[in-house]
Amino acid sequence: MHRVAARTDPGKKRQHNEDAMAALPEQGIYVVADGVGGRAAGEVAAAICVDAFRVAAPTIAERVSHFNASPSLEARNSVLIAMDDACQTASRRIYETAEIEAKAGMTTTLVAAVFGSGTAFLCHVGDSRAYLVRDGRLHQLTEDHSMVNELVRSGKMTLVEARASRHRHVITRAVGLYPTVQPSLAAVDVSNGDRYVLCSDGLSDVVAEDLIAEHGSHSSVDAGAEALIQAALDRGGPDNVTVVLIDPSGGERIDEAASRAKLLESLFLFKDMPYTQRLQVSRIMQEHYFAPGDEILTAGTIERSMYVMLDGEAAVERDGVELAKLSAGDHFGEISLVDHGPRSATIRATSFGSAISVSADDLEGFCREEPTLGNALLWKLLNVMGQRLRRTNERLAGVQGGVR
Repeated sequence: MHRVAARTDPGKKRQHNEDAMAALPEQGIYVVADGVGGRAAGEVAAAICVDAFRVAAPTIAERVSHFNASPSLEARNSVLIAMDDACQTASRRIYETAEIEAKAGMTTTLVAAVFGSGTAFLCHVGDSRAYLVRDGRLHQLTEDHSMVNELVRSGKMTLVEARASRHRHVITRAVGLYPTVQPSLAAVDVSNGDRYVLCSDGLSDVVAEDLIAEHGSHSSVDAGAEALIQAALDRGGPDNVTVVLIDPSGGERIDEAASRAKLLESLFLFKDMPYTQRLQVSRIMQEHYFAPGDEILTAGTIERSMYVMLDGEAAVERDGVELAKLSAGDHFGEISLVDHGPRSATIRATSFGSAISVSADDLEGFCREEPTLGNALLWKLLNVMGQRLRRTNERLAGVQGGVR
């Protein structure tokens, strides 16, 4: 059972911007759509977007139920696909309505959340945001699709400059700008005590993150939502303000999810990577469980995935000879992401444990969807493979030196 509070204040409508909207909590779907476009067109765009999710609610709920019964990577991604489908429907309908009613430029931002089996599913376009308040700390779960954010990511602008830029409201993605749109999708492990905050930029633009964390973690979702709206109004309320606070139900594997998240932070793939980007990458990860004696990989087979040990131990074997031991944090199989050859060794579990994997196909698809982040991942992988090649060369040089 979730606790939720939604509040909207029209504020002082900025030119070309209409009321933000929050809807569908009764169906377990939480949506904030902040419309853009003059002559009430933004409000129409936001309403169309929310309605698209209302129509898609039964399909999304069915897939969440399937995920609850069997929380596999395939089931998890099917929920995200259903949310993406609703987003595409909204974009097509807004685009077509704009053409028919001569309301060019009618678009909306979007942030939507669905919860199931200890997981939060997120769909996001534009500069409306999702935050997580966990243990008193605020984590931004979405990255703005905006001009200044792209400049910050590329190192061409600082965060201080971005906040002061007159272009900070120029978004690079919007629902309805074209018949199709590319949302950012993510799945987040839910822990007990988590509080999720969905909001329009009318809040995030003017209220500091420490204050969002303070009010957002209020013991009452109603009081917290009211306090956040008031905080925006106290700072001039220059734009529409919509806030949704959600207390989701935790999953059965809360402790395991928390320890996994901590381990993932230390892995080479995620090192120096912002929380929002780690969430996006986690979408293409498959989790595996093993028992002593299980073959995680088998020599001679062709299976293009890289693995990372989450917990437990395993041995690297070739022709019945143990070559090395693996434990939490160790990774193997990176070369298979770029090579079609058979596995050169068997990885056999020596205890109970788990691992995550990333397949070449999923990584390739991710790089097409999120090229900037995908390229960063590829550079990390290239660096790891380069280090391994260097160590191999050093060992060979040592052997040759001994022969001489």
